Amino acid sequence: MGGAREPMRLGEWLLLAALWMLFGFMLWFYLSAFHIVPVRWASGEILAWLLGDPFDGVVAHADRRYLLQVHTHIPFLFPDGSREPLGFIVNPLVYGYGLPLLFGLVMGSGARLRAKALTLLVGYLAVAAVQVWGVVWESLKTLSFNFGPEVHQVIVAAGISDTLIALCYQLGVLILPPLVPVVLWVLASWEEVEHYIGWRRPGPSG
Repeated sequence: MGGAREPMRLGEWLLLAALWMLFGFMLWFYLSAFHIVPVRWASGEILAWLLGDPFDGVVAHADRRYLLQVHTHIPFLFPDGSREPLGFIVNPLVYGYGLPLLFGLVMGSGARLRAKALTLLVGYLAVAAVQVWGVVWESLKTLSFNFGPEVHQVIVAAGISDTLIALCYQLGVLILPPLVPVVLWVLASWEEVEHYIGWRRPGPSG
C-alpha cells in the first residue's frame, strides 16, 4: 500500500521528542568545544568591528573549552592592586540550548531523514547566529555596566547606547534562544503541526 503514513499520535510524538532531546543535550554538551568555534570567530570579528583598538580577541577558555574568554587592551585596576588588560568570560551555551531542543522536535517527528537533516542544518546555522548575538551583546553589556566608568567610556567612544545594549542583551537572553528553534520546527513541519492542533486549510470550493 503506497499511501502516506498516518501521523503519530501526540503522546507518541511527545515521548519520542523528549527522549531525542535528552540524547541531543548530551551530544550538544560533549561536542560544545567544536560547535562553538564559528561562534567564537564571528563574535570576535563583530566585537573588533564595533570596538576597534580597545578590543583584543575572543579565545577558548584554557580549561573549559566550551567557555569563551574576551580579551581587551583596556587597562583595569583589579582589587589586588594590579593593573592589567581587562578580560572576562562569556558562556555561549546559555544562548545555544535551542539546538538540542530543535534536535528533539525534529528527530521525534515523522519527517523523512533528508528533511530532518536539512532542518537540523538550517537550525544549527540559526542557533549559531543566536549565540553570536548573545556573546556580542553580553560582552558589550559587561563592558558597559560591570567595570566602572573608565571601562564604560570605551562603549561611549564606540557610539553604542546603553539602552540599545540592554534591549539587545535581554532579547538575546530571554527571547531568541527558545523562540528560534520552535519557529524553525513549525515552519519545517507545518503539516504535522496542523495535524496536532486539528486545523486544516480550507479546500477549493465546489
